[in-house]
Amino acid sequence: MATALTGAALARFDDTVELAPLVAGWDAHWQVMGTKSEPLYTERIDVRRDGDAFQARIEVIGQGDTALGTQHSAVSVDAAGTISWTEGCTKDAADCADDSQLRGFLASAALIALDRQGRLPATGTARTLHGKPVVCVADAALHPDAAAADVRLDPCFDRATGAVLAHWSPDSAAFVGATLAPGFTVSTS
Repeated sequence: MATALTGAALARFDDTVELAPLVAGWDAHWQVMGTKSEPLYTERIDVRRDGDAFQARIEVIGQGDTALGTQHSAVSVDAAGTISWTEGCTKDAADCADDSQLRGFLASAALIALDRQGRLPATGTARTLHGKPVVCVADAALHPDAAAADVRLDPCFDRATGAVLAHWSPDSAAFVGATLAPGFTVSTS
């Protein structure tokens, strides 16, 4: 087994995981709370799934506890696998109605949509983030109908719930971008 030390997270990068049985066992109700820190600000992140509804609330706090704003985003996935924005879409109307490029902490909805469409990628890569088992799915496999991302970041899903906890950069072989810091919590209801 090969490993790479990336910041505080030990990442395994040679285990392939079949996605279908994993996704089939995911709970339809969960909540993730955590933070993501940058040099000049911290993001307090609350991401939830309630059945077909996925939502993210990100509160940005600057140095000295200055509130810099809160982002609310929400999408739903119907039985046919169509993703529709219900709050916070900044794209054009067509992309808000069926978003084939959903990324970031709401990418869980994109994976559920592919599963419902019968187009679930066959496998992902097992890794560990701050002691938590995750499975990372290649961005191109998660977004088969979208143009390639300028910077490839593969979302990494909690293996127990399907919540996005991190993003893996194949170019730098590290967790980067929208990745939760140690101390996050994942709960189901």
